Amino acid sequence: MNRRFHHLGGASFSVLSLFVASGAEAQQALPTINVGGARAAAHRGPAGHTAGGPGRVTAATPSPGTGSGNGVADRYAEPKPAPFSRTLPANIPAVVESRTRKEIQKTTNIMTSEDAFRYMPSILVRERFIGDRNAIVSTRTSGTIQSALALVYADNVLLSNLLGNSFNFAPRWGMVSPAEISRVDVMYGPFSALYPGNSIGAVLTMTTRMPDEFEVHAMGTAAVQPFSLYGTKELNLGGVANVLIGDRINDFRYWVGYEHLDNQGQAQTFPGNFLTPGSGAAFFGGHQDFDQQGRPRIITNSAGADYLQTDLAKVKVSYDIAPLVRAKYQVGFWTLNDTTSVESYIRDRNGMPIYNTQTGRVQLGPFSVTPGGVNPNHGAANHLMQAFELRQDTGGVFDYDLSATSFNFLRDYTNSAQSYGPRINNAGTAYNIDPRGRNTNNGGTFWRTGDARFIWRLPQDLLGKHEVSFGAHGDLYSLATKQTSTISWPNNYYLGILAQNYGKTETKGVYVQEVWRPLPDWKFTAGARGEWWRAFGGMNATGGFGNPSNPTGLPIVGIPLRAASITYFPNSYKGAFSPKAALEHYFTPELSVRGSIARAYRFPTVTELFQSLSSPSSVIINNPNLQPEICTCYDVTTEYRKVDAFGGAIGLFNPRISFFLDDRWNAIASQTALSPFGIQVSQNANLDKVRFRGVEVAARMKDIFIPGLDFEGGFTLTDAKIQTNLSSRNLDSILFAGNQFPRVPKYRFRGVASYSPNPDMSFALGLRYSSPAYVTFANTDFNHNNYGNVDSEILVFDMKARYRLEPNWWLSVGVNNIGRWKAYVNPNPYPQRTFFIALNYDFGGPDGAGVTIDRGASGGTSTFR
Repeated sequence: MNRRFHHLGGASFSVLSLFVASGAEAQQALPTINVGGARAAAHRGPAGHTAGGPGRVTAATPSPGTGSGNGVADRYAEPKPAPFSRTLPANIPAVVESRTRKEIQKTTNIMTSEDAFRYMPSILVRERFIGDRNAIVSTRTSGTIQSALALVYADNVLLSNLLGNSFNFAPRWGMVSPAEISRVDVMYGPFSALYPGNSIGAVLTMTTRMPDEFEVHAMGTAAVQPFSLYGTKELNLGGVANVLIGDRINDFRYWVGYEHLDNQGQAQTFPGNFLTPGSGAAFFGGHQDFDQQGRPRIITNSAGADYLQTDLAKVKVSYDIAPLVRAKYQVGFWTLNDTTSVESYIRDRNGMPIYNTQTGRVQLGPFSVTPGGVNPNHGAANHLMQAFELRQDTGGVFDYDLSATSFNFLRDYTNSAQSYGPRINNAGTAYNIDPRGRNTNNGGTFWRTGDARFIWRLPQDLLGKHEVSFGAHGDLYSLATKQTSTISWPNNYYLGILAQNYGKTETKGVYVQEVWRPLPDWKFTAGARGEWWRAFGGMNATGGFGNPSNPTGLPIVGIPLRAASITYFPNSYKGAFSPKAALEHYFTPELSVRGSIARAYRFPTVTELFQSLSSPSSVIINNPNLQPEICTCYDVTTEYRKVDAFGGAIGLFNPRISFFLDDRWNAIASQTALSPFGIQVSQNANLDKVRFRGVEVAARMKDIFIPGLDFEGGFTLTDAKIQTNLSSRNLDSILFAGNQFPRVPKYRFRGVASYSPNPDMSFALGLRYSSPAYVTFANTDFNHNNYGNVDSEILVFDMKARYRLEPNWWLSVGVNNIGRWKAYVNPNPYPQRTFFIALNYDFGGPDGAGVTIDRGASGGTSTFR
């Protein structure tokens, strides 16, 4: 209870802290925007606002002849990108969805950077609570525990944690504050030669910007989530506050930012245990229901309620060596402190809450039940990210982008109680204590990446226009995991080593890609990527202690010794050649069709190959014989873009339909089974062949019937099936053919409608839906919509309202999951109804009133207004 009140104070402070003495009131206007192009006089719409039609004034540079067959300018087209303003390059031969900072602010309750992708078609970020460090990305052809099938970049810094392929290896979202984001983009599929085979699912990019003037941005957001499930009732509070200061001094630019997040998450695990006949009641309580396969069980406890605090300190500096050549360096330091708590639903005859027992079982009525591994954790981490980039972005004949990044786990540990609380015997007459803990330490783990990208735009017309991209990539991922038995929880002093996992993977690659326009309405893209991968230095050592024993009946358990077992794994080498091609044709200025085909290789990660760990509640088994998964991917996309559609009733009508098919060989998938003792056992394996096929229908619409009413979203239908698994030596595995591939829902919808009656006010209503998905290869888990090893149905409505209080101040309120839908993923519950209130202060830049002064040198402006 004290933690809850302390947390409430922290959440409130995160908002109230923004009301600092800001001093100066904004006394300037935004810089002048050159709209360009002739336009008719604006006609007035409802409530005195400019209506859709030829007279609408926007900040976009019109492109005559685009978007309308009668030559009407596409006033909704994005302006030509400013130098250094995009992470995802131009001429991508695949489906790309984008959202600007303005659109995100208007539609999304955002506290962390991953929230910016909430309404992207087919994209689900597995964020179980605010600040979840296990928030991995699921796409239209990848599930909710396949983290290595999507790439996440911030500028050119790879945030994807390709050390593994599960929920434990989410992108390092915490290295980017929402305040930094200028735009986000998603590329669906591995159709660009610029990206490795981990792009089979998608490539997500966040672009941040460097300031052109003095700017100050501050944000405070508080969240409240009432949560109830089984015997747990919580009021979870959270808050985030950040400040960002930047300026340009001649050719030098800088950003300095700090963010603090404080949040109490809901309980994450509710051990459900099979019922077996017993000898009579010795304990009382619990909640009975049915598991995913319809078997009766009793829920005995809750665990994993994560109270976390994170801090991000970040500095970005850049220097314009030449007018369009920029060197940029950034460094981010991220810290985490978290503690998970537990709650028991069962009591003994003395009213003592029971978390663990001496025998592993208790008597509840006529049943014998295993309480499950219900143990609290404490963890902490310090991560350091650095990146250097040298980039020329002229848009002319030749450009380049050279980058190098590093990500270091300076400290990263989780300390778990091994058997929490007084442990009672089966008769309920005597207690003992096992004070030990298990500490899993990943300190020393790191990854390095380097990229050299070049673009050559031929000035000559050689049977059309040509753009040639070429470059090289290198990365190194190094795992260092040590698991120890600690003398007492949460003390880190250890008695001995239980397991050590070491290993490295390295990938080197080169690519070339050409975009050829033989005619104005035709575009042909062809490319290839060559990669050389190796895994080396793999070592797995386990042992040092046996099972706890208590032969003398003492109140403290004994800890017998045993010899360690050490395994050295042989090095592995693989090569891959990945061709790509796409053909696009504009039948009319509004209608285009593009067909894309690509081969891609996703190599096993270092933890899939080498990491083997156990805890009181889970066991992970490594597989050093994994083969790369190989995908031949197809996409046919038709897009229509019409300005003043339906007689001017809709300002912009931009639908898209995409048919996709992925044939995937040696698909790497993880299966988790629940043992009779409530322990989750997981291992990765290759499946012979899996096929994903489906259709995605998306649309963007502006000024729908009335000015300011917009919509963006999409519906996805995916049929994911296991084709064959004949190489398995297990008869059950061979019979998986024809079953649904785990964790890929058949139906998904993401959409949000927003209305801005004037520039100072906006309202948004969002909808997120996913059908339930099987999680087992056997497809026997039919009871989807309850807690357990499950991907349940999701039906969530969100809303947000935003209002400008003063020229520099914005107030936002919102609700996620208005209907309090109870949804689950692997096996944890998602948040229930969550309320938000946010206050933003913006001085300068695109979000706030500020002075625009000519600072001289490159990229400056000569206006003062």
